[in-house]
Amino acid sequence: MAYYQHAPEYGAYIFMMLCYFIFSWVIIILGAYINKGALIKNPKFEGIPHGKKVFLKKWAPWLIIGLLLWSFSTFKLTDYYLSTYSFEFTRTHLTASSLIEDMKSNERYRFDVEGIQKLGMPHYGLLKAYKLQDTVREGLIVKRINQVVIIQGYPFLPVAKLYIYDVGGKQVKSLRTAYIFFPQSPGGRLSSLFNFPFEMFFWGSGGVGA
Repeated sequence: MAYYQHAPEYGAYIFMMLCYFIFSWVIIILGAYINKGALIKNPKFEGIPHGKKVFLKKWAPWLIIGLLLWSFSTFKLTDYYLSTYSFEFTRTHLTASSLIEDMKSNERYRFDVEGIQKLGMPHYGLLKAYKLQDTVREGLIVKRINQVVIIQGYPFLPVAKLYIYDVGGKQVKSLRTAYIFFPQSPGGRLSSLFNFPFEMFFWGSGGVGA
């Protein structure tokens, strides 16, 4: 079963879904549409500058805001799913050194920091570590997850990179990497990567959404 106390609020989850699938690219396209007039010379306004440079200057704030929102929502949606199925996780950090300190000081789960460093880990970006641990029964089949995962978010890109460490006992044994990027569903992509149903539970309605 999922760790309900780690799951996001319903409103926050829906808002991030809208940001990821709709709002981010709409902001970028809307900015281009609103400022398209800068590309065309208007005889009535001879003194007003126009052209590609003018258009890009006016469009740039829309583009930056849209890409930042897109990259953050990609990271945050992936974080929501991983947190919901994690026994323990760290705070979000921007550098590997601060993430390592957080992992070392965790009192509920002792991350194999030395093993993780030997196998390789990200150095910068939006970084967060998780100890996935859960079991689910599908008919006669019992599926389990028991990995350490570090997520790396990239600024201005709707991409999240996953560092997936298989665990044996108290040590990490191997590393594989994977990506989640638009238009993939983070929940669907994680389910495929781990062969485990990553679903988001809506407590109020009693429903389940992937």
